[in-house]
Amino acid sequence: MQRFLLSLLIILGSSRLFAQTIEDIEAQFAKGDLDKAKASVDAFLTKEKNAAKPDGWWYKGLIYNEIAKSEKYKSLAPEGRMEAFNAFKKYYELDPKAIRATLEQHVRLFDIYNGYFDLGVAGFGASKFDDSYTNFKNALMVEEYISGKGYEYNGFKFPVFDTTLIQNIALSAYRAKKDDEAAVYYKKIADQKIAGKDNIDIYQLLIEYYMKKGDQANTEKYFALGRELYPADDRWYQMELERVDSKDKKALFAKYEELMPKYPGKYLMTYNYAVELFNYTYAGDAKPADYKETQKKIESVLKTTIGIKKDYPEANVLMARHYYNVLYDFQDDMQAVKGTTPADQKKKADLKTKMIEAADQLIVYSQAASDLYSAKPTLKAGERGNYKVVNGYLATAYEVKGDKAKADEYRKKSEANN
Repeated sequence: MQRFLLSLLIILGSSRLFAQTIEDIEAQFAKGDLDKAKASVDAFLTKEKNAAKPDGWWYKGLIYNEIAKSEKYKSLAPEGRMEAFNAFKKYYELDPKAIRATLEQHVRLFDIYNGYFDLGVAGFGASKFDDSYTNFKNALMVEEYISGKGYEYNGFKFPVFDTTLIQNIALSAYRAKKDDEAAVYYKKIADQKIAGKDNIDIYQLLIEYYMKKGDQANTEKYFALGRELYPADDRWYQMELERVDSKDKKALFAKYEELMPKYPGKYLMTYNYAVELFNYTYAGDAKPADYKETQKKIESVLKTTIGIKKDYPEANVLMARHYYNVLYDFQDDMQAVKGTTPADQKKKADLKTKMIEAADQLIVYSQAASDLYSAKPTLKAGERGNYKVVNGYLATAYEVKGDKAKADEYRKKSEANN
């Protein structure tokens, strides 16, 4: 779609073929007396026999289009451009060969399109979005008529699908707060599966529009199209998460479980899920009823997260925090055993073994995070804090395992980051 220059030709023809009134109309138009030409052509077309022939409609199209462009005369026909378009359509209907129009390469229709397009641009620039919407929409109407006829001007043809013009219509409607109308035109673009970085917001807008309408089928349709055309973008799963009350943790966790296979390889999504699980499990004053189950889920989700991006330390830090809590759970359990019977001693021994196993896992993930931070040339404040924490965890883990030298080594590393 483009705004292009037209060379308007005035082909008046031979007046000898027509009645005197056509001759008068022709002369008035040629002299630029558009008021007189309008009155004459209107009177001419009131007669049934004249209205049944193409010539009067041709001149009405010429005259009304020029009136629409004239500051002096445009008040004579406030909808002059549309009346001109309708007159030309009648002309084409009554003269299938359209000799007059063909000799001009149908330039009058292209000129009407240009007029509407220019008004649309001007209206948008002046923040007159209602006017802009109407004029861009009229430009599309004229364009579709021209395209439907297969007409071209100096080798120019309109595209089969004019994405830019349809975007202009949709955006004007949207800015005019005509959401229903905007959705109609945005839908035309989305249904063509038109991608590109400039079009991604169209799919988001349609999702939000249909979500607000409660239209589940169309909501899911445009979610699917968004995922298909922009698989790397995170907004799709983020929008799906926004549909869930974040305070309802069971619903939130269920949504994450639904989204993980739908959006595989999304590090941030799985990491955020792990953070939600971690806070639910450990941040409250009391342990949740499903404490043991969510501990296992934290490990599972974090293993997936680390598998996606092994060179990101944050997930390793969170896993280390988890195993630090596990380690002290076993320590609390062991301290709760007060008896001295053989059964009590065995229970303590078993818990000590589990503590060491937890310490081993704490070392694995703390060391991974520590190494990743050590490899960075500089650390931000938050990274320095995490580096200190994981080295402190390493000191604790080696202490549990009875390795004093290692414990001291990592304690010094941790303290060096104060």
